[in-house]
Amino acid sequence: MLDLKNRFKTDPIFSVPDFPEYVVSKSTILMTDLLTWPHGKLRAQKPYRYQDIDPLGAEHFTTVQFLGPVSMTNFKMHPSWEEANVVVRIWSSFIDYNKWNHVKWHLVYEASHSKDFSENYKECSKIVNMLRIEFNKNFPKYIMVARGMFYHVLTEGVFTQFPLFYPLSNKVWHNGVQELTNNIVIRDRESGAEWNGRNVTENLPPEIMYNIFDCLDLVSLSRCAQVNKRWNLISQDLRFYRDVDLKIYWNKINENSLKILKEKLRNVRKLDMTWFDAFQLDANKFHNSIMSILERAQNTLTHLCLNDTCWLTEPILEQIFECLNLEELRFRNKDFRHINDWYPISCNKMTKLKTLDITLCVIRKTQLIGILQLIPNLEHLIMDSCKHLGDPEPIISTVIKYNSKLKTWSSAGTFNNRDSSEIFKKFGKLVHLEYLNLTFCEPQSHRINCLESIAMNCKNLKRLELAHWSQLTDKQLLPIVTQCNELSHLNFSWTSGMSFMILSKACMNLPNLREICISFYNKVESVDEMIKDIRDKYPNVNFTQQKPFRVAQLD
Repeated sequence: MLDLKNRFKTDPIFSVPDFPEYVVSKSTILMTDLLTWPHGKLRAQKPYRYQDIDPLGAEHFTTVQFLGPVSMTNFKMHPSWEEANVVVRIWSSFIDYNKWNHVKWHLVYEASHSKDFSENYKECSKIVNMLRIEFNKNFPKYIMVARGMFYHVLTEGVFTQFPLFYPLSNKVWHNGVQELTNNIVIRDRESGAEWNGRNVTENLPPEIMYNIFDCLDLVSLSRCAQVNKRWNLISQDLRFYRDVDLKIYWNKINENSLKILKEKLRNVRKLDMTWFDAFQLDANKFHNSIMSILERAQNTLTHLCLNDTCWLTEPILEQIFECLNLEELRFRNKDFRHINDWYPISCNKMTKLKTLDITLCVIRKTQLIGILQLIPNLEHLIMDSCKHLGDPEPIISTVIKYNSKLKTWSSAGTFNNRDSSEIFKKFGKLVHLEYLNLTFCEPQSHRINCLESIAMNCKNLKRLELAHWSQLTDKQLLPIVTQCNELSHLNFSWTSGMSFMILSKACMNLPNLREICISFYNKVESVDEMIKDIRDKYPNVNFTQQKPFRVAQLD
């Protein structure tokens, strides 16, 4: 195996000699407990186009690259992985590094749309050297299945190595919108003969046709454009391309597709280009297409998502910051260190921007401070698992000074192992705060109860996540459970210092409380009866209790 990449973490998540007995890691916490509440959060991304939503909910993927060609002779899932649809898709490809931006992916496995476990394997006689495995992150055994799969791949020999390197065919692969320009012959449903009768939709008024077409996904819309001249004219209307989500078409988009699409995105409002990577796109052509789209939609673009997009250059960033009507901007899993300074890029204030998501980004503290100064009305700041940010004090001070309307602060795994109790006390100055995520950010010492200031001033706080605060005590939590009356969700997973008396007091004092997460509580075996008693007294509160689990023994 040559390479094992995980888009959630930059380092490999698995190594055979160190295969753990318990699946306990920072990524495990982030991908299990915290992300079981994604849709109700203020920070969650809402679908841009409901017709193009992935029905299986693939959010993260892992790529496995091999030294040479392999044959998938006996591909299967281990019987112990009976968590329904954790792995939702598996793709295979053969990459010729002389033509690395013309890659064709073959779907090997796709999970069932139902909740039942399925084994929908497709025949694959191809010679491959790369796999792409997509996961539904909301299932609790996400990381265990990922680790187990790679362990099984390496130990059970489900792949047969070939000694020779087989080049790709000279046939250039083009997919996406261009593929849909082939002529479609309409045939009678019963006889199969070509149908030349009258078009039953020709008398429908244009308003009805527009409403019908507005319910179609992008592929269906492209196919309808080839039926007749009237349908073609209707399908070209730019109103159908105001909200565009291209994420599920990641394997179909190439330079030709972008060339056609950019003509239709002149008035786009919401644009999601997640998972656009180097395997499909040439850097220069992608750069030119994106620049053209951003320039044309400069006055209309309100939502932009470029998660896991490889080709994000400084000129593209400059053009993004010229889109002053942006309300939501997401840059997940990007390295911004190649940019000298972020804040001189634009001298204009982005007064309409409400959400900034830089999860998993590598970004310097000065860069983040610079962009925060340009967003006076920022409400949601998400920077989970960011690197190179250093001391949180300048960032928190900047937010207090320039972003006083902030409602969401999420920095899980970003600021840790610091004596930050005095620094976190400053969160009390953000009086509009509704969601606070300080997972893996526990201060080294609790000389000052930083939660007391938060409880005293943040009266609108609805969600508080303090997972992996191992020294959290009842005394520290008492101000929270007695003063934050709007709290609906609490996350105390991987804590051991508090007692169940404080949980009972929280259920009694907080009228809006709906969920408490106490997964992986270190003393969970001795408190099952206490949890049962609390559940009986307060049935409106749901307790999420996931015990530490062992990795299934591999036969």
